Amino acid sequence: MRLILFLFLLAGLAIPGFSQNPGDHKLALLLGRWEVVAYSEQGIPVDKKQPALPQAAAIYPQIRPERARNFYGYSQYEDYSRRESRDYGQWAERDSAVEVARLTEAIALPYFAVFFADSTLAVYNKNTTTHQVSSPEAKHFAFSPVSMSLDIIPANQLTYERWQAQILLLTATRLTLFLPETAEVVELVKTPFTLP
Repeated sequence: MRLILFLFLLAGLAIPGFSQNPGDHKLALLLGRWEVVAYSEQGIPVDKKQPALPQAAAIYPQIRPERARNFYGYSQYEDYSRRESRDYGQWAERDSAVEVARLTEAIALPYFAVFFADSTLAVYNKNTTTHQVSSPEAKHFAFSPVSMSLDIIPANQLTYERWQAQILLLTATRLTLFLPETAEVVELVKTPFTLP
């Protein structure tokens, strides 16, 4: 009788998932290739599956004052002569065209995050028409299934750009992250794994 009980327990331990801790299941859900489908930019919600140009045009007024200070040295509260105001107006017109085009491209270009079992995270853009990959980055991640938090660290340690994220939702098909430093919610959907 003891031998049968021992064999039953031994067989039970060999069954995948029988002896794993609950965090292993959550980690298994996280692993794989995810596509960013929604996020916020300057407090404005962005839906990457909708037309990009109207969304980019809505974002630009939010970033125009900061860009004017950083790239032109302009503040609306300073007293400028008419010539400087005219120069600023020309700069602002060029900047809006260039920046809206850049934002439109960024919104329209699919962005992927791939979580691997060795705690490596690959992020990249991929043009679905040309299949060209751009802006690839390698990172490491630390996942805590108890607190449902995710720390993302650069792989090269030359920069200290660390992201901390709280996982709001993790299912087999959806992942929703909250980035507290920027108060941003990022929504991702699971996609079939393909090499870039």
